Amino acid sequence: MVDRLISLKNSVNLRELGDYPAADGKVIASHKLLRSGSLSELTPEDAVWLRKYGLNVVVDLRSDSEVAMSPDVLAPGVTYKHLSVYPLDNNGLVQKIGRHLRAHFDHRMDPMAEVYLKMLTDPHANNVYRELFSLLLGNPEPGRSVLFHCAAGKDRTGIGAMMIEGALGVPEATIREDYLLTNAVFFAPTEEVQAALKTGASELVDRMNKNAAEASCYVAVKDLIDSDFGDWPHYVMQQLGFSATDLRDLRQLYLTDPHQ
Repeated sequence: MVDRLISLKNSVNLRELGDYPAADGKVIASHKLLRSGSLSELTPEDAVWLRKYGLNVVVDLRSDSEVAMSPDVLAPGVTYKHLSVYPLDNNGLVQKIGRHLRAHFDHRMDPMAEVYLKMLTDPHANNVYRELFSLLLGNPEPGRSVLFHCAAGKDRTGIGAMMIEGALGVPEATIREDYLLTNAVFFAPTEEVQAALKTGASELVDRMNKNAAEASCYVAVKDLIDSDFGDWPHYVMQQLGFSATDLRDLRQLYLTDPHQ
């Protein structure tokens, strides 16, 4: 079993997506997809270690001001791409998003759920995630990783991870688990986190997120995808403009047989 959490001392929520179950009985290949929070606190030694791990491309989803304040620390040879998800355009989205929120949530709903839905439908954010997918399709070598990140590795990164995992055919329960693991990483004792990350679906994650606001964000996203697109592959094709051939190519690049 892949160690889900990459425990570099100065990293933030740095995780390996390899070994998650995916389409056609395959799994995500290790050393191909990484998600993270900020890389600004890495030491040069940390950066070199990540390069040796296979880090090839870093996609920074943070805003211009975040990047200026805390630039990533990267080793020579790593390609860096800054694609800020914010600010959102919001043009023509209010009524569509409001319908989903009213249908499933009351006045106590976490306002971040609305932001999540905007990230899925906003033209500017769609362009950012479209470019992320294009970078994924341009990373053909085995063992070469694309790492995408924001500040905490939860919201902007979380939406990107849902899109990518969904396009690769990762089961819904696993997509939810991977999203909610951020809470375990930040708030649970280290030993419990390591156990949860290594054993797949986890009682720890369910226990921590039974009443967590972040769970409502995931429910809002799932409702939008199910009701307006049917599933994640159709979202990626209809909203981001990729073809069925692109999705087949993506799966060929990032999926492998189990235990290979």
